[in-house]
Amino acid sequence: MEIAQNFMGPLATDTMTRINENGNVVGTIIVNCEGFPETTTLDSLTAATYSTHMRNLSHHATNALKEIDVTDELMVLRLVSKKTEAVVAPDHEFHLIVVMRKA
Repeated sequence: MEIAQNFMGPLATDTMTRINENGNVVGTIIVNCEGFPETTTLDSLTAATYSTHMRNLSHHATNALKEIDVTDELMVLRLVSKKTEAVVAPDHEFHLIVVMRKA
């Protein structure tokens, strides 16, 4: 979490800590603009897999949304499966990904 605090400020660390306190949260990942996980509470392989795929999905969702309405902007992408749920909050510099167990 040091990287989150150094690059994004103490609020990022506090936010990650608060999110991870939820019992259904498996882990959180902060992905840099190049697609590499900077800070994560997951193991490195899982974080890299989620980072790659969820960043690509959010990029495609942003492009699709822009084709529908150029004035609109993607705020959050939520992917729900039978076992897990992943939420991506994209930003120009970083993406925040939260992976949760289905309740």
